[in-house]
Amino acid sequence: MLVKPKQAAPSAGIKDGTYLATLSNIKPFSNNYGPRVGFEFTIVGGAHDSQKVMRSTAPQLTSQSKLAELIEGVTGRALTGKELSEGFDLAELVGAQCNILVLQQRSKTGAVYSNVERVFKA
Repeated sequence: MLVKPKQAAPSAGIKDGTYLATLSNIKPFSNNYGPRVGFEFTIVGGAHDSQKVMRSTAPQLTSQSKLAELIEGVTGRALTGKELSEGFDLAELVGAQCNILVLQQRSKTGAVYSNVERVFKA
């Protein structure tokens, strides 16, 4: 039996930092964590111009949820009680410019990827 060292995980393409970006796409999907909402951001300008990076959240909207934190980051305002109780149309966010904080993280399999950690109003 021939054993070999584990191959090095590819490094993430976007380095840690804050970038101006446009929220370019939103799509629902499912993974091991259940139903998710994927937010695709396209970086505007600089060395990573036009590169895409993603953030996902659970689809449940509560005042303490990561989904609410992301919506408030893009819009630059707190969600209203009505929005929290009746819902928020995510399609309204597509095309919005914002600042994103990208941090490299390591998956359970060891792969390094760029993750949108926080979103701030541009």
